[in-house]
Amino acid sequence: MKKITTIVCALFFGGLLLAGCDRIEGDYYVIDNNEDVSVEFPEINPDAVYRKILIEEFTGHRCTNCPQGHQILESLHQQYGDTLVAVGIHYGTLAKPSGSTFSYDFRTEYGTQIGDAYNIDAIPAAIVNRYDKPGGWPREQWASIVRDIDRSHVPAAVQIINEYEPITMILKANVKVTMLEDYENPLRLVIFVLEDGIVKPQKDGAEDILDYTHNHVLRAALTDPFGYMLRGSVGDWHAGDSETYAASVNIAPTDWEPQNCYVVAFLYDAINNDVLQVETATVAGH
Repeated sequence: MKKITTIVCALFFGGLLLAGCDRIEGDYYVIDNNEDVSVEFPEINPDAVYRKILIEEFTGHRCTNCPQGHQILESLHQQYGDTLVAVGIHYGTLAKPSGSTFSYDFRTEYGTQIGDAYNIDAIPAAIVNRYDKPGGWPREQWASIVRDIDRSHVPAAVQIINEYEPITMILKANVKVTMLEDYENPLRLVIFVLEDGIVKPQKDGAEDILDYTHNHVLRAALTDPFGYMLRGSVGDWHAGDSETYAASVNIAPTDWEPQNCYVVAFLYDAINNDVLQVETATVAGH
């Protein structure tokens, strides 16, 4: 498999200069996306694989209505369990740090690229399975959009095996994609690192909640946020075809809590953006 051959040095929480000279601050962390897969994946039982849904929620700690969006997501999780995978992207003006209360910067360059690509102009908003919906879906429609997704067939399986070294604090994600059906179009793979349980302030209406718990927060992308092109953009997949990919991130310079971090990997169509499968795995050993 052809792999990316560069080492990406990204600022913690982003760190590149953004439009309007707005800088996402933080320390450096290093992503190595030229890793070799170092694990053996178990055989897939197609009958045990079900199709999962990806929802990317755009939010902000100074957004007064965003806690209502968080509540809707929690309700959907209660309904769909692990078949619904959420990614929280802090994006836009209301995600910027401000003053001493809202000084923490949740933003990432990756989240900014996604929000810009989908023309997100108001939050809370969400995109579901990477469907082309400029501006995203308002929170009132999330439940119906998720409900209407056809999950009657399962075109692919995604497996993740994470390796974590507590001393060096290097997290390595090994990912395998296996096709369960023939598929014509080329495919992309995206790998994110998320964190739950971040206790930081959040506006909720007129109230500032100082000990609010932020979950499924996007911390880093171990691929391009729009995916690594599998098989060099060649389509014509057949049932049983598989590809592997590995990347790592050194989280030592960050304040991420490894026991709260997990990896999300999803496979999607490079032409129509349809997400075929999404999977999660916690940090190894936790």
